[in-house]
Formats: sequence, structure tokens, C-alpha cells
Amino acid sequence: MSVRDLRQLGVLLPQEEWGQHDLTTTVNKKALAAVMLVGIIALLLMYFGDGKLVTFIGIGVFMIFMWQITRISLEAIERQAERFAQAREELAEEEGTPPSPETSSADATSG
Repeated sequence: MSVRDLRQLGVLLPQEEWGQHDLTTTVNKKALAAVMLVGIIALLLMYFGDGKLVTFIGIGVFMIFMWQITRISLEAIERQAERFAQAREELAEEEGTPPSPETSSADATSG
């Protein structure tokens, strides 16, 4: 994806805001650890299944792992985008200026 695409999706902050926000993660670490454990189990099942039924069970568990890791990641991205939108609104209120058009278009696409 290009920088322009990321801006249009509301994922990328305006350039003047780069480096001004807290970089803590919004990923649910306990859920991520649990899902990673499921992924490791899936890999072990596939490896030691030797092409038999256990291998295919491992493939099924791996598909569940992929679905869950994607879900966790997307939820974290949405939380981060909400956090940035709130920070932009607070900054706009403090400065007395309306929010940037990128903010309003990002809010329209996320709802």
C-alpha cells in the first residue's frame, strides 16, 4: 500500500502529527499469547501428524489460529485509530480549530 492509500483509509496520521503520540500498543497481550500458543500447537500437530489425520486436524487448528490473529490485529488497529481520533479532537478543541478533513473522512469510513 502507498502512503496515499493509508491516508485515505484513515490509518496514517497527518504528517504534522508524526512522532507526537504515545507509542504504546493497543493489542490485547493475553489474547495474543493464547492465540500464539494455539498456532504453535497447530504447527506441532501438522509436523508430527506425518500426513495422517492429526496433520489435517493441525491444518484446521492453524486456520482457526489465522482467523483469530487477524481478528486481534484488526481490533487493535481500530482501537488505535479511535485513540488518534480522540487525540486530534482534543487538540483541535485546545487550539480552537476544526478537525482536519482527514479526520472527518476517517470517521465517516470507520462507521
